[in-house]
Amino acid sequence: MAFPVCRYKEMTYFVTAALWLSLLLMLKSHTLYALELEDQLYMAEMHDSAWSFTGSDYSCELEHEVPQFGVARFRRLAGENLHFFINSFQPVPEPVEGFVNEVSPPWEHNPPDPIRHVIAIQPGLRPMALPRKQAGWLLTSLTKGQVGSFSFADWDDSRRQVRVQLSPVNFQKPYRDFKRCLRQLPKSGGFSALRHSTLHFALDVARVDGKGEQRLDQLAAYIQADERISRITIEGHADDQGSTGYNKGLSARRAANVYSYLTGKGVKGRLMTQRHYGESRPKIARRTESARAANRRVEINLER
Repeated sequence: MAFPVCRYKEMTYFVTAALWLSLLLMLKSHTLYALELEDQLYMAEMHDSAWSFTGSDYSCELEHEVPQFGVARFRRLAGENLHFFINSFQPVPEPVEGFVNEVSPPWEHNPPDPIRHVIAIQPGLRPMALPRKQAGWLLTSLTKGQVGSFSFADWDDSRRQVRVQLSPVNFQKPYRDFKRCLRQLPKSGGFSALRHSTLHFALDVARVDGKGEQRLDQLAAYIQADERISRITIEGHADDQGSTGYNKGLSARRAANVYSYLTGKGVKGRLMTQRHYGESRPKIARRTESARAANRRVEINLER
């Protein structure tokens, strides 16, 4: 029986259309595959992973470098809560939403914590910062041998994810030192206790005495631990005994001696401003011996 010509042409049309459709689907599939970019991963290799601990009477810190991205730090200051942040080597151009979660390394058999915290990736040189609760969770993750992973869309190409990961390799020893430091860290005596300090001076004396040096030692140690200190004001004063001009010069020498002592202890001079007022700003406006003793002073104020 002969096959109708019209029927043959119809079947040929549908076969051709099906072939073209298959080809288009294949091309689309390949195109989509090409559009899927590999994640950009920043993480220390196992043999390069290093954690370091530093501590003082006023601070405890754990530090870890993430190659090509930045330096991660857990830090706690006296009188304040634990916090975590990453300082990047290059500024992040714009804010973006991100996540932090646990990832199990190949050698870890325990499953990771399924919790995923939403965080804000900030522009500038400190893109990641976690408050006490999230910082404590991340610290615990590392003690369990898990990888702490930050992820967010690449600001140059949102099809690609950027992953910044903290390796748990070589973490335990510095962490034990960090824990010992935390136990010894005073719960008070931080910024709130040291932000306003007063040193007193004997009559007609500009040199800082032993008690004043102890206070300046405390201030120097704290200032170097707290990177948020943005300004230190040193104000010299005198009592009303002597001429106005002499007292002005005496108060200036007192402020200069405090400045010199702090710079000698490592405080950066660019943070400090000296002022001197002579007898013009008494603490107690009376002419008694106790009032004059209170007025012979240098006041040191810290600002963040």
